[in-house]
Amino acid sequence: MIHLETPTEFSFEQTLRFLTRNQKECLHFVKNDQVFKTLSINNALVLFAISFDSGLQISIHSEQTDEKNIKIIKKYVSDWFDLEADLKTFYEVAQNDSVLKNLCQKFYGLRMIGMPDLFESLIWSIIGQQINLNFAYSLKEKLVQNFGQKLIFKDDVFYALPTPEKLASLNIEDFQPFQFSKSKAQYILNVSRAFAEGHLSQEMLAKLPFEEIRQKLVAIKGIGNWTANYSMMKSLKNYDAFPVEDVGLHNAVKTQYNLPAKPSIKELHSMSEKWAGWRGYATFYFWHSLLG
Repeated sequence: MIHLETPTEFSFEQTLRFLTRNQKECLHFVKNDQVFKTLSINNALVLFAISFDSGLQISIHSEQTDEKNIKIIKKYVSDWFDLEADLKTFYEVAQNDSVLKNLCQKFYGLRMIGMPDLFESLIWSIIGQQINLNFAYSLKEKLVQNFGQKLIFKDDVFYALPTPEKLASLNIEDFQPFQFSKSKAQYILNVSRAFAEGHLSQEMLAKLPFEEIRQKLVAIKGIGNWTANYSMMKSLKNYDAFPVEDVGLHNAVKTQYNLPAKPSIKELHSMSEKWAGWRGYATFYFWHSLLG
């Protein structure tokens, strides 16, 4: 059993609430307050489970338990649950906005559930473009189950995201039986090939300033401002990245502020001035409010 300490401002309850928001989620599995996750490490699938008891408890259910793999898993979980974020500072900023302040009190300890793998967040955000969330999860499920790797443990099947190389080897026709539009399939191929051919990498972008990252991402056909900002906040820890075009954000803000209509992008930019430095985190809390 691996122990991972958690900050004072951490809620495993809120974490589970977010992770169980859709039954079609296929890249992690929650059972009996344990989160099961499969990672591909050195071309081998490693399954581990996360529970909570005075900190995160991680148990590995695969043979690959050497120190190097343990270090990789601990780093992944810390990034996934954003344990290094200075949530105290975010909560101080939230005091400037009574609505956000109330959300922070309601969801105290909620940390941005990220996607440590930039490739995953880009693929997921492309899948979700211009469709509702349930259909997006259905498409993701089909992509993962048909092209990803799988591992069986105690009669349960666990999946890992297809690699960039696997997806890059496909063509548009391979996606069509699974209800992917031609444009969405092409965008996934564009991103997959950029990663597989070494034109884009998480390590490369992590060294660049905010605007350069955004520009490199939007230069790829299929990645717009929303997708770039989403991936920057979820994978690259740019807490001020602001996916202002997000429909869910518009709906949540309308509800939380009791507005007569959804705010315009211009209005959201104006409202977000109170969240400066933490616009991504504020967005995440507004998204979380949609769960009720």
